[in-house]
Amino acid sequence: MIPDNVIEEIKVRNDIADVIGTYVTLKRAGSNMNGLCPFHNEKTPSFTVFNGTQSFYCFGCGAAGDVVTFIRKIENLDYVEALRFLAKRSGVNIPEEEQSGGVRRTRIYEMNKAAARFFRSQLLSSSEAKEYIVKRGLDKRTVDRFGLGYSGTRGFELINHLKELGYTEDEMVVAKLAGKGERGYYPFFRNRVMFPIIDTAGAILGFGGRVMDNSLPKYLNTPDTPAFNKGRNLFALNYAKDNCKECLILCEGYMDVIAMHAAGFTNAVATLGTALTQEQARLIKRYTSKVILSYDGDRAGKAATDRASKILTEVGIDVRILQVSGAKDPDEYIKAYGADAFARLIKGSETKFDFVLKGVLAKYDVATDDGKIKASKELCSEIATVDSAVERELYIHKTSKELGISRESVEGDVKKALRLKNRERAGAFEKKLQNKALGIGDKINPEHSANPKAVAAEEAILGIMMLYPERTAEIAEGKTELSEDDFVTGFNKRVFSALIKLYSEGKRDVGALGAEFTQEEMNRVYEIQVKRNGLDSQSETVLKDNLYALKNAKAALETDIDKIIKAKLMGS
Repeated sequence: MIPDNVIEEIKVRNDIADVIGTYVTLKRAGSNMNGLCPFHNEKTPSFTVFNGTQSFYCFGCGAAGDVVTFIRKIENLDYVEALRFLAKRSGVNIPEEEQSGGVRRTRIYEMNKAAARFFRSQLLSSSEAKEYIVKRGLDKRTVDRFGLGYSGTRGFELINHLKELGYTEDEMVVAKLAGKGERGYYPFFRNRVMFPIIDTAGAILGFGGRVMDNSLPKYLNTPDTPAFNKGRNLFALNYAKDNCKECLILCEGYMDVIAMHAAGFTNAVATLGTALTQEQARLIKRYTSKVILSYDGDRAGKAATDRASKILTEVGIDVRILQVSGAKDPDEYIKAYGADAFARLIKGSETKFDFVLKGVLAKYDVATDDGKIKASKELCSEIATVDSAVERELYIHKTSKELGISRESVEGDVKKALRLKNRERAGAFEKKLQNKALGIGDKINPEHSANPKAVAAEEAILGIMMLYPERTAEIAEGKTELSEDDFVTGFNKRVFSALIKLYSEGKRDVGALGAEFTQEEMNRVYEIQVKRNGLDSQSETVLKDNLYALKNAKAALETDIDKIIKAKLMGS
């Protein structure tokens, strides 16, 4: 474990506003800083950085924590890895013996690197694999750039090679380089061209493997591991991040991306065998504000285009849609017509609305009244999703012209659709607030909904303990009558015990709880703290009031339990 004094130095050297400011555009709001939350989609800033407590809280989604929590969440790291990340950022030296404590993620990175080198050696020695690479039009420079390899026909060679390097078969299973069945261990990848998946820091997270014939599945990707999550990464972002400020091209397959990069379009990336996720959209938002979607033109591709465009638009990304005609995908198009023709295709990419308009006009017979009504309803609903009044104006004009309906009629229906959407949003938000207040669906503290009064008192007490150490001292030293037995809910009891232990060890930094609480649990811990900000001289009174409320809630609960037990005994 990293020593406490080193953790303290890491936090001191990494001011929370400076660190978060590299991910989020922050603006001064009194003594605090505000910005758009990087963890959920929003248009009005609800994300606040509190300089005084070196913490953050989103009043929209509830994300909360200190600088370590923020890095854990946004970089998908565990507690120790987040500390190392910040140590490297600020030049803090972590003693070597503390770094070699067997972090599983680091071990997987090393194993993946060894596997990538082995796959590369297999490619160079396989005439069949080299023939496939040549057939796909990939030159040595491209193969080297993307680190392509070959997994071999049997695949057991990799297992034996990694064992020789000191890795165990069980470690290979964790890294998803091997599996374990009734007959023992077996290779995860066999007879596939291998594509290393590399993050923006240069670590090999996992692999994609493509068959060299028509067998299925066409692509096989590393399942999620402690070092890899398919929904939070993008293929080739390690290269595209430096070339996508103007726009990024989002593709479906690795070969499309590689063909684009080989042709000079180095701003292309692909999802990793899954539909685009909100996490990926927010990741893209860090690097660019415009995305060109280059998906297949079949039914599945159009559905994926529609879904991806909605997700990207929600995070504030301008979406354009690339229509590839005369070829089944960008790879084939570039080979057939060349890079210049593909550049013209990109330049002529459509807006999302133009893409939807084309689909609606093909779907309905707008020469009939029924077709016009259905087409107009669908298009007006689409226009209502657009934030820009200027864009809405243009799309209303296009719809009016294409359907032969007056502009005033289209505009009126768009306004109705907007009002309906706003009512739905307001209703959903109101319901969310009510459910939160009642504890309905609380996954962190599942006992909340059954004990709302007790939880309110528990959280008030815990928040005061976190912000005002003198109150914690009174409790720990027995001057204030409160113990973990007074708590009703298991989660809050855990937090209370952890805070008392923290105090007994002479620590005051709530962030230290991150070593034993999950990211989601730490969100709740900091949310509880934020609610108590600004009490100052009132903290002692508020603590006493909530101690009284908690003890009453506990007594009432115990009375109810006694009544139930007596009723059952009398019934039996």
